Amino acid sequence: MSADDFYWYASILIFIPWALLIFAPRWQYTEPVSFGAAIILLIAAAIFTFSYLAGEEAVGNLLSLEGFKNLFRSKEMLLTGWLNYLSFCLLVGTWQTHDARQLKIGHIFLIPSLLLTMLTGPAGLLLYLVVRFFRTKKWEL
Repeated sequence: MSADDFYWYASILIFIPWALLIFAPRWQYTEPVSFGAAIILLIAAAIFTFSYLAGEEAVGNLLSLEGFKNLFRSKEMLLTGWLNYLSFCLLVGTWQTHDARQLKIGHIFLIPSLLLTMLTGPAGLLLYLVVRFFRTKKWEL
């Protein structure tokens, strides 16, 4: 499968686990589906990374900003970055849902942080941590 095709499928199918986290957080398969989707994305990112690095056209490195920029001139490495973003944000959203259920935080208070996590990652996590602080009165995890 080409990088273009995989990008399209991943960008569309990622909404399934997010929809489950938002609309069916208590369903017994929500967390396994979300966690599994994140792991599949991480594995795909690793495959695209290794296939790029094993190829002859590999250009760039992580030791300079210019080298880093050159890495992302490749569709495979750009896709790797996108898949990492999708998977880590999904892992954070899955943790938020699990943690909120354990702390008995109402799901209505979790939805804004899940949406923000899906769109911007760190901002959504920060919002959840603030909501979590008001519920527990502690910053520790």
